[in-house]
Amino acid sequence: MAFPILSFIIAMPALAALIMLFLPDEAKTAVRTIAVSASIASLLGAIWVVREVLARGPATFHFEERYNLVPSLGIQYLVAVDGWGASLLLLTGIITFAGAVASTTLENRPREFYIFLLGLVSGVFGVFVAQDLFVFFLFYEIAVLPMYLLIGIWGSTGKVKSEGPFAWAMDRLDVGGKEYAAMKLTLVLLGGSALILAAMLGMYQAGGHTFDMGQLAKVSFSPRLQWWLFPALWVGFGALAGLFPFHTWSPDGHAAAPTAVSMLHAGVLMKLGAFGVLRVGMVLLPDGAQQWAFAVGTIAVINIVWGAMSAMAQKDLKYIIAYSSVSHMGVVLLGAATLTVNGWNGAMFQMFAHGIMTALFFSLVGLIYERTHDRWIPNMGGFAKVMPLTAAFFTLACLSSLGMPGTAGFVAEFLVFLGAWQSANSWWAVPGGIGALVTAVYVLRGTRDIFWGEGPPEKFAHLTDAGFAERVSLWTLGTTLVVFGVWPRLLLDLIDTATPVYLAALQAHGAGVTP
Repeated sequence: MAFPILSFIIAMPALAALIMLFLPDEAKTAVRTIAVSASIASLLGAIWVVREVLARGPATFHFEERYNLVPSLGIQYLVAVDGWGASLLLLTGIITFAGAVASTTLENRPREFYIFLLGLVSGVFGVFVAQDLFVFFLFYEIAVLPMYLLIGIWGSTGKVKSEGPFAWAMDRLDVGGKEYAAMKLTLVLLGGSALILAAMLGMYQAGGHTFDMGQLAKVSFSPRLQWWLFPALWVGFGALAGLFPFHTWSPDGHAAAPTAVSMLHAGVLMKLGAFGVLRVGMVLLPDGAQQWAFAVGTIAVINIVWGAMSAMAQKDLKYIIAYSSVSHMGVVLLGAATLTVNGWNGAMFQMFAHGIMTALFFSLVGLIYERTHDRWIPNMGGFAKVMPLTAAFFTLACLSSLGMPGTAGFVAEFLVFLGAWQSANSWWAVPGGIGALVTAVYVLRGTRDIFWGEGPPEKFAHLTDAGFAERVSLWTLGTTLVVFGVWPRLLLDLIDTATPVYLAALQAHGAGVTP
């Protein structure tokens, strides 16, 4: 029997969390060592899977494992990986390693923190390889629910200010804000989960009482049924992906979360929602995807412009990055709505590029906040003089965010906007381009005001640059952004092993449906 590599990747974080349960609170060094070691093991496993999928070519799935769980209900532990899943396994592995290393400076109950964090990561890995819809949903909930405790216990508290023309629309964190943010996040995502569960049971009932996603993909659900089920999945998963107008939990959650949680929240968890829209909604319900494509794309361009304008109105550093994530996730959903090879490849590439970029941003924000205990940009300035390495990586993240050639962000946005132009609604490319322009304004203005202006203020003259653990995290993420920007085929060839197969099946099933 072949080595169960996918189960190994899923199990390593969970096993590490289980071991930590039996360690004393004082064993902080052992806890950190176990957490980082588990993240390295899963990352190496993800790299091996990527290499093998590339070597084996465009077959649909690899490394299948199948075990019956509840045969009477057709529920089975069924995992396998394609090019999409492999690319997101790699993303999760990289960000988990960077987040685990960045959290080694945490002193407040690190054992419990890492237990919840690694449990979350195990669920994320499971979502990207699960091929049984029930198990997919189970892993999804395992990934989402620990966020309540991670933010509610280890998050930051304090009043956060919003200014500018869009300030009236910004939810504000008041005293005790981390509990509010955690509760808001949990309630919104549980509402989304209820919609997902309803749609999932509808497919189970109409699809011959099976949760096997491979079998469900072969079922010809009636167009009318798909018209009802698809928006439930779109909104249910989209709530986690920052879909307008259900996105308001996301900036609050980002702003209140500790550094590693923000990195995983924006870098990986939001991708679960977008992945669900594509992998479950569009692949399993092709007629519904075509019937709702116009709405998906139109809301996506609203996401892009609204998120960018909201980010431009902020002066709190974390809120700028948080609203930026809402805008960039709109690019993912726009790529999905195009129903083109370039658009879908761009959507998957954007998930990876934005995941790395936003994890880099939040690691830098955490680094700055740890030293200044301040996130209010008007209080900052000239930090490059005392934090040159931090300034360099922040500028790199900004350049990727605005789509500078040579960074991964450029490749992703180029493919998505090209797909939008090739789609039945080519006008989507125009507001998408406007969003990219606004993004350039606020990221360049932000990096200028924080790092390259006059200063630093006297109270910040003592600041120190990134330490060893922080440098490891920054170099890991920054190098990844540049490598995949300069050599995008490393990732595109992997993604493209799956995209044409799924898109051909969608077009064949939905041949009689007008998008």
